[in-house]
Amino acid sequence: MLDPIPADRLSEIGTELPDQIKIHTLTAMWYLPMNVNIAPFNNVKARQAVNYALDRNAMVKIFGGEQLASPACTFLPPGFPGHKDFCQYTKGASVEAPAETWAEPDLEKAKQLVQESGTAGTKVGVVVSDDEVNKAMGEYVQSVLNQIGYKATLKPISSNIQFTYIQNTKNKVQISVTQWYQDFPAAMDFLYILLGCESFVPGSDSSINMAGYCNKEINQRMIAAMDLGVTDQESANKEWGAIDEAVMAEAPVAVVFTPKQVDFLSARVKNYNFSKQFYMLVSQLQVK
Repeated sequence: MLDPIPADRLSEIGTELPDQIKIHTLTAMWYLPMNVNIAPFNNVKARQAVNYALDRNAMVKIFGGEQLASPACTFLPPGFPGHKDFCQYTKGASVEAPAETWAEPDLEKAKQLVQESGTAGTKVGVVVSDDEVNKAMGEYVQSVLNQIGYKATLKPISSNIQFTYIQNTKNKVQISVTQWYQDFPAAMDFLYILLGCESFVPGSDSSINMAGYCNKEINQRMIAAMDLGVTDQESANKEWGAIDEAVMAEAPVAVVFTPKQVDFLSARVKNYNFSKQFYMLVSQLQVK
């Protein structure tokens, strides 16, 4: 099957035909951009609060369960150039002392940060696509925002326009649910493309930096890391990992999980090969 397997059949197929299932963690993420230029998320503590509050396991469950996704809180996905294992926003961790991986949410810390930010009671609209999975994600995010002190409402819109709608500053989107799948295997395809100053174009449907985030010092580090990668990729990757940590300390987004690709093969199919860039290599398959 080239198309995704229905989530409600995964358990059955995985139990009865485990040798015909191939699962791969993708170099991709589902995340929540937060508009750093309008209230309440123009306050870093408000953005950090959202990161602490989200139960990433709950969002994985909405997506279809652990067979389809893994919790995450780094901007660069696992297995991607420059990825570094860290999580600043899990119970018992902090920006100054991150954990290695996400474990559980910290609602009390989130509520405390909302109070400290002075943004409690702010009305927040959560913009999502109107398909069932995205609406369910949005309903969950809405409930979390209400729990930590905001007055959140859900704003589902057509999936045909949602991705461009959340990019345009004229629409005053405060927070949204979206995804990013790699274009090519380089850290700049995530950090610089999605959070670089040059990717923020006010009033445009093509402003892929949906958070409107522009830290000029970090932006210069990203440009320098791209240059360094031409001659010393290993050193560049270390710098990208450090940049990831510096960016997430300012929390312009909340990364929630890394999706997985599940390929279901006939028992007669041989020579299965998978590429993180191109996924199942159909041209290499052989049928017995």
